[in-house]
Amino acid sequence: MPRWVGLLGSWALLVLGLSIAGVAIAGEWINIEDGRRLRRLDMVDDLVRERSSEQLAHLRQSQQQSHNEVGSLQAKLSDAEKKVGDLQDTDRTIVVSTAENKLSLRDHGKLIFEATCSTGKGTTLVDPTGRRIVFDTPIGKLKILSKEENPVWVPPDWYYIEEARKKGLRTVHLGWNDAIDADTGGPVQSARGGGVWSWVGDQSAGSRRIMKIQGKTVVIVENGSVRELPPGQIIMAGGAMVIPPVGVPQRKYDKELGSYRLNLGDGYAIHGTQATNLLGQSVSHGCVRLADDDLARLFSMTEVGDEVVIY
Repeated sequence: MPRWVGLLGSWALLVLGLSIAGVAIAGEWINIEDGRRLRRLDMVDDLVRERSSEQLAHLRQSQQQSHNEVGSLQAKLSDAEKKVGDLQDTDRTIVVSTAENKLSLRDHGKLIFEATCSTGKGTTLVDPTGRRIVFDTPIGKLKILSKEENPVWVPPDWYYIEEARKKGLRTVHLGWNDAIDADTGGPVQSARGGGVWSWVGDQSAGSRRIMKIQGKTVVIVENGSVRELPPGQIIMAGGAMVIPPVGVPQRKYDKELGSYRLNLGDGYAIHGTQATNLLGQSVSHGCVRLADDDLARLFSMTEVGDEVVIY
C-alpha cells in the first residue's frame, strides 16, 4: 500500500475524531444552556407563585373588608328599620341616614319629605390636653328639644384648634381676667406685685398693644386708647389664634347656621350651612346640615318633641 494512502487514512480518522469531539462538546454546551434556561424558568415560576400568593392574599383581605362593611351597613339598616317600625304610632319622625346622607320626614310611616344632607365626617381631633374629639353624628333615637329662628353659633374650643392647625398656628386662651400682648400672643407679665391689672400703670409697657376683656367684650388698649374688636371674627395675636371666652360678642357667629336650627341636645342639631356645595357628603362635625329651602320646609313641618332617628 502506498504511504500516502496510509497518511490519508490517518488524516481522515483525525478529522472524524475531532468532528465527534466537537459534536460532543456542542451537545454538552447545549445541555449547560438548557440547564441555565431551566433554572431561569424555575426562578420565574417562583416569582410568579410569590406574586400570585401576594395578590391572592390582598384580594382575600379586600373581599373580607368589603364583606365586613356590607355587614355593618346591613346591621345599621336593619336596626334603623326596627326603630322606624317601633315609631309608626307617632305623628311625625325625622329619619337620617348617615351612610347615604339623606334626611326624610315620615307621618305615621308615610314619606312626606326628603332632602340631601351632610353628616359627621368621622375624623378625630386631639386637643392640647389630650382629649379626643370624634366628629360623628350620634346614632340612635333623639327628639327635637327646641326650635330657633336666626340662630347664633357659639363655636366650641375645638373649632379654633382645628382652624389654627390648618394654618400652622398655635392657640392661646384669653380669659376674663387675662391680658395678652396683641402683637405676640404672649401673656403680659406684671412688673409689680399689684395684681392682675398692674400692667395698666406699668410705664415699661410703653406703646405695647394689650388685648383684654373690658365691659364683657374684647378690646385692644394702645397708648391709652381702647378699641373694641368686631364680633364673630377670628382674632389673631402675632402667630397665635385667640380663643375668647364664651359670652363675649367675638365668640358669637351670626348667619353661620342658616335661618333655622332644630336642637337635638348635647350640642347636636339640624341646621343650615354656607357650604351647600358639600351637601351629600360626610363633612360636618356631627350636626346634620341642610340647604336653606329644605331646612325652612322641615322647620315648618315639625314640632318640639318629634322623634329623630339617626342610623
